[in-house]
Amino acid sequence: MLGTFSDSVSSSTAREKPLPQVAFYSIEYPGYVEECSVPQAIENLGGQPKVDQVFRRTAQKTDAPLELSFHPRNPFSHPIPGDVVPSNSLLLKVVKRKRRVDAAHSDDGVIGEYTADVVGIVSKTARFRSACFIMLRRLHG
Repeated sequence: MLGTFSDSVSSSTAREKPLPQVAFYSIEYPGYVEECSVPQAIENLGGQPKVDQVFRRTAQKTDAPLELSFHPRNPFSHPIPGDVVPSNSLLLKVVKRKRRVDAAHSDDGVIGEYTADVVGIVSKTARFRSACFIMLRRLHG
């Protein structure tokens, strides 16, 4: 006899939790960004006012293109154009707690517990998918 889906699922269901209505925007930055390099990454995008202008609720797609320049002070450096596209993503906060156990229960003696909470909704994303112009320069020496 084949079991049905309702036979294998317990009668208890997960509790409903409303989604936070906080709006976030994301930028798919094509480079490695650490906490200390966030100001440099924002400067490479044209500064915080430019990023704010691009993600305004009333901004049109042709209104304010987002451009990424890896060398913003070099007039010969070509920026990479970015597209702002609508998205329906959730921003999660994931926490991993490590707990020590005896070595008989785990290979390395540590068990990780994960918890995930929804922080908000990501409604727009800036993407840099076009090819970039590579500029080579000669080093003196």
